[in-house]
Amino acid sequence: MPWKTVTPMEEIIRFVSLARSDRFTHTDLCEQFGISRKTGYKYLERYALDGLKGLQPRSHRPHSSPRRTPEAIEALVLAERQLHRTWGPKKLRRVLETKHGIEAPPACSTIAEMLRRSGLSARRHRRPGAYPSADHGLTEATQPNHVWTVDFKGWFILGDGRRCDPLTVSDLCTRFVIELKAQPNQQGKGTLASFHALAAEVGLPEIIRVDHGSPFASVGLGRLSALSIWWIEQGIEVEFTRPGKPQDNGAHERMHRDLKAEATRPPSANMAAQQRRFEHWRHVFNHERPHEALGMRCPAQLYRPSARRLDEQDRPVVYPADFEVKVVSTSGFLAHEGHNYHLGEIFAGKRVGLRRGPDERTELYFANVHLGNLVFDPAERFRPTAYIAPPNRKSLATSSTS
Repeated sequence: MPWKTVTPMEEIIRFVSLARSDRFTHTDLCEQFGISRKTGYKYLERYALDGLKGLQPRSHRPHSSPRRTPEAIEALVLAERQLHRTWGPKKLRRVLETKHGIEAPPACSTIAEMLRRSGLSARRHRRPGAYPSADHGLTEATQPNHVWTVDFKGWFILGDGRRCDPLTVSDLCTRFVIELKAQPNQQGKGTLASFHALAAEVGLPEIIRVDHGSPFASVGLGRLSALSIWWIEQGIEVEFTRPGKPQDNGAHERMHRDLKAEATRPPSANMAAQQRRFEHWRHVFNHERPHEALGMRCPAQLYRPSARRLDEQDRPVVYPADFEVKVVSTSGFLAHEGHNYHLGEIFAGKRVGLRRGPDERTELYFANVHLGNLVFDPAERFRPTAYIAPPNRKSLATSSTS
C-alpha cells in the first residue's frame, strides 16, 4: 500500500483542529508542526474570521502598485516593437520620449521585461570576444563624409524570380545610410553609374572603405578595379579592409543585419516594389531609429551633404615634379626603356608615374598608389623578361591624387 501524500493545506487544517481541542499547549503544538508561534496564531485568527476559507493560500501581491507602468504606455512599447522587430529597450525608450512625448518613460529593464512577458524577445547570451576591437591602420571617421563604407548586401530572389543585389553606402561618422539601391547584379558598369548619380546628389567623401570583392577590387595591380580607379581619379582615397575580417567594417555589417531582417523577409514582388521598401526602411533608419553610438540621436540629425562636388570634366592625374609621367596604351601595356610591361586593360589610357626608389628600382604609381616595381630580367626562362613585381609590403594603402 503506497504512502499517503499530505498536502500543506491538510496539515494546516489538522493544526487548527488540534489547537482548538485544548489538548496541547500552543507552544508544543507549533514545535510539533515545525512552525512559529506567530504563524500558529495567524492560522487560528483566520479560521475564527472566515472558517476553512480563511485557511486558503493568499497572494502576496500588493493591493495596489502605484509605480506600475500604465497599460497605455506598455501598449505603445509593444506597438513600436511590432513595427521595428530589431529595436531593443534603449531604442524603444528613446522613441517614447521623442515620438510620443513621454517625459519619464519606463527604465530599459522594465521595457525588456515587457517584451519578454509578451513573447517578443528572449534573453540572449553573447559569445565573449567574437569580434575583438583592434586598430589595423583603418581611418577613424571624425566628421560627416570623412569615410564612406560601401558594400553589397547578400543577394536574394524577388517574387518574380529576378535577382536583387542591394548596393549600400553609409557615412561612418554619422551612420547615415546615403544609398540603398536594388540592383540586378554587382557588375562594375551599373555600380559606377550609381556612384555617378550619388556623387552628383550628395557630393564626394574623402575616403571610401570597401572589401576585396568585385566590383570594388580586382586581382590586378594594387587590387584596383575600374570603379576604384574612378574613385581615385575623383580625389577619393580607397581603403581596403583585411580579407575575411568583417569586423573591419563592423558598423556597416551591423546595418546589413537590420536591413535583412526588416526589409528583405519576405522579398517583394519585383524590383520596383523592393526599391520602395528599401526607401521606406532607409528613411526610418536615418530619421527615426535612435543610434547608441550617436548618443541615442538619429543619423539625420548629424549628417550633411559633402562640400566636395563631382567634377564631370576629365582632369588628368597630376604627379610630383620628380616623377616621369607616361600614358598606358589602349591594350594596357606600358613602354619604358625599350620594354613593354603589362598593367591591364583597366589602366588603358591612364597616366601613371615612374620614379627611382631607394633600391634603384623603378617604382610604378597610379596617383599615390604604389602598384609595383618594373623589373627587366633577360635571364628569366619561364616568365616574361619584363614584368611588374609587387611592392615589398603585405598590404597596399591607397591615397588620393596629389
